[in-house]
Amino acid sequence: MEHFYKSIHGWASFIQLYVDAVQRAPQDRPSTFVEIGSWMGRSAAFMAVEILNSGKPITLHCIDPWTDGGGDLKHTEFFALLRGRDALEVFNDNTKPVSSVIMPHRLYSHDARVLFEPKSIDYIMIDGLHTYEAVQQDIADYLPLMRDGAVMSGDDYLWPGVHKAVHEAFGDRVQAEVKRPTKDYLMSVAHWWVQL
Repeated sequence: MEHFYKSIHGWASFIQLYVDAVQRAPQDRPSTFVEIGSWMGRSAAFMAVEILNSGKPITLHCIDPWTDGGGDLKHTEFFALLRGRDALEVFNDNTKPVSSVIMPHRLYSHDARVLFEPKSIDYIMIDGLHTYEAVQQDIADYLPLMRDGAVMSGDDYLWPGVHKAVHEAFGDRVQAEVKRPTKDYLMSVAHWWVQL
């Protein structure tokens, strides 16, 4: 299947992490991938096409409250893109061609953790709220749910709260990639990962 993620509003600066996650996934057993923060489905669509093209038994769980941002004025322009539609409905429409491998969960990440058994997740992308407290909570909530050898990752590594929470949890085990502004991304982007 051809990739179509660029036609969806949103962010996906960490696609190489998704490519690597699918390549690492075993062929002989089902794998569980989790994306915290899915918005309109851009990165989820990329991951789902990679999954389908691999032929591997992988399910991508997309966790997002799909709310109006609680009146956060910083995000007003993003919610205007919905044009009055429900955000989850837009996500589902955008990811319809790959819906066979996506399970959306309209929940806050802390509440969604109960959906997974301990040591059941093979890969996770943490890209929800970028505050220190939220990232710290996501790491604490999902770390016990990760399989041995799994990869935990996240976006927006340069945000002070993200950086602090990640390094408090993992210290020098953290790997990161920083990309300077390009024509596709007008600001620096950075993501982090750690193999468990």
